[in-house]
Amino acid sequence: MKRPLHWLMLTLLVVAMSELQTMGMLPEMARSLGASTTTIGTLISIYAFGMAIGGPLIVMALRLVPPKGALLGVVTAYAVLEACVPLVHDYWWIAALRLLTGSLGGAVFGLTLTMAARLAPSPDRIASSISIVLNGLMFGAVLGLPISHAIATTWNWQASFFALGAAGLVIALLDLRTLPALPAVSAQTSADDLRQFRSPRLWSRYLVSLLTIGATYGAFSYFTPLLEQDAGFSPGTTTLILLGYGLCTVLGNNVVGRYADRHAVTLLRIGHLALAGSLVALALFAHLPWAALPGVLMVGLVGVTMNPALVARVVEVAGAGGLVNTVHTSVITLGVVAGSAVGGLAISASGDTTATAMWTGAALALLATCVLAAQTVTWKSVHPQPVRD
Repeated sequence: MKRPLHWLMLTLLVVAMSELQTMGMLPEMARSLGASTTTIGTLISIYAFGMAIGGPLIVMALRLVPPKGALLGVVTAYAVLEACVPLVHDYWWIAALRLLTGSLGGAVFGLTLTMAARLAPSPDRIASSISIVLNGLMFGAVLGLPISHAIATTWNWQASFFALGAAGLVIALLDLRTLPALPAVSAQTSADDLRQFRSPRLWSRYLVSLLTIGATYGAFSYFTPLLEQDAGFSPGTTTLILLGYGLCTVLGNNVVGRYADRHAVTLLRIGHLALAGSLVALALFAHLPWAALPGVLMVGLVGVTMNPALVARVVEVAGAGGLVNTVHTSVITLGVVAGSAVGGLAISASGDTTATAMWTGAALALLATCVLAAQTVTWKSVHPQPVRD
């Protein structure tokens, strides 16, 4: 049953590469479109907004469609719209297409995780199945920026969109041949999925996800200036360190995924404390290269790699419904945007001191620890019998 999970992983990888691709070719797009680098940079936020808002709306509309058919339709639409971006030459049309591809990307995220949960060999293997698919997200985040940059500098920025559009169509054809046909959920199951959003426990677990990812990206977004300006690494060395960071996320994701089904809370407690400790160390000692390097790699090991445990806790209280997973994706995306924004505000308020973003990330990680502790204390007070951690 792992083979379909690996195809889902590749599907998510291709779509995840699209999120950061414009970041890798900001100067080329700015020159071509006659816009400022800052204006082009907003395309990243527009894509993220589409993921957060449009993704759940698409999944809501497709909730009674068999999952394979829904995924194939969404991936194909994503590929076509991605390939259409170079055909227009006006910024606002490109922004509209990025909003749509972001919405489709958010839907792909939710649909792939839902299929992974349904393909799990048993309920206590859902997190490990999801972690395999989440490797696509990890690799996509690592590869999207450097590959788009390499394509744009070798040919032009339009070639990057054509390449990802073509890759999307290839993935859709492969998914058609390899993914199993699962039955659509019943109207009753879909209604039950919607009713889950009345649960305060679900929203409290979403909050832990928001804070965890916000803590990570509040710091990660500013690793490049921290490594180059504070630690004194060259741009080439910084690129290698960030690639190492990406490999650490893949390693950590697989380790967490292996144990998240039975020990989600324990993993999150360890992860939050290790993340906070690493960010405090970076805030204090980023000017020392020998301290900055392991600090960055440690954030890679314990930051976004907590995703399988976060997903496992959401599935535990609300099931593996497509809408629940897609809204969880939206929450995670909002964590990325909010964490980066808060980190940026902290840097601006401190006179462009990068260390303040590390302090902000550490504070969010500790806040996530407190929210998690409050949840587990409340649960045990209501259910005094032993429960799975």
